[in-house]
Amino acid sequence: MEISYWQSRWRKGNTSWHMDTVYPPLPNLWSRLGIKSDAQVLVPLCGKSLDLLWLADHCHSVTGVEISPKALHHVMQQHKESFVQDSSYGFTIYRSDSLVLWEGDFAKLPADQIPPQNLIYDKASIIALPVEKRQPHAEKMIELCNTGTQILIQTFEYNQSEMNGPPFSVDEQELKKLFGHQFKLTCVHEQSKLKELQQFKRRGLSSYLTEKVFHLKPLNSG
Repeated sequence: MEISYWQSRWRKGNTSWHMDTVYPPLPNLWSRLGIKSDAQVLVPLCGKSLDLLWLADHCHSVTGVEISPKALHHVMQQHKESFVQDSSYGFTIYRSDSLVLWEGDFAKLPADQIPPQNLIYDKASIIALPVEKRQPHAEKMIELCNTGTQILIQTFEYNQSEMNGPPFSVDEQELKKLFGHQFKLTCVHEQSKLKELQQFKRRGLSSYLTEKVFHLKPLNSG
């Protein structure tokens, strides 16, 4: 699944994954993370998520990375701050006091240009990728971590043989293979998504759909 696929969907407005509200578990999980108000948060494949604005209100700075200029312009229109634009490392970069938006391929994000992050918030990101692209995605996330960076990852689990992604089914065992050598994984949210199951029935899904959120804490943090 190439970048051109997602660019086409954004151009056509075919963005059924987008939520018109802040992701409901996010505020409830925030206190569990112990994130301070001066924190830096990175959001890969951020789209036009309203979570960016919520996070910007609850920490010092949020960095979003997204291939679609249409998505990022929507975020900037919704934000209360003004932005300045520049270009670097093949990215167009939009900066405000609390938001930094990198327009380009997350896989090519220059780690040495991103300040130390307290949290990487992976919402509907890893589940957007087929299996062969998830290992490079995880490696890039780890590259962007420092010794204290936490990760929050949302996943879906279902019978992958019943339906093609995206979203793809990513279970805890796969996350452990991708991140377990450096992080301790804890499932902090689990919910059956029967309502969403109905909309996927025409694509063949018939058994179950479970949403989970995993908190990844560095093994060296004790």
